[in-house]
Amino acid sequence: MNTQGLTEDEAISLITVGVDFGVTQVVDGNWGVHAIVKKNLFAGSEA
Repeated sequence: MNTQGLTEDEAISLITVGVDFGVTQVVDGNWGVHAIVKKNLFAGSEA
């Protein structure tokens, strides 16, 4: 939120539609989750 100048509501909207989440591992009932955010979602990004 701070680095991109987003409000909390804007950040929640962004992760809802623009982020891919996946479970990376399940060990002893503990889940690892990763998120992929493409840089081109942000104006002025080089990617």
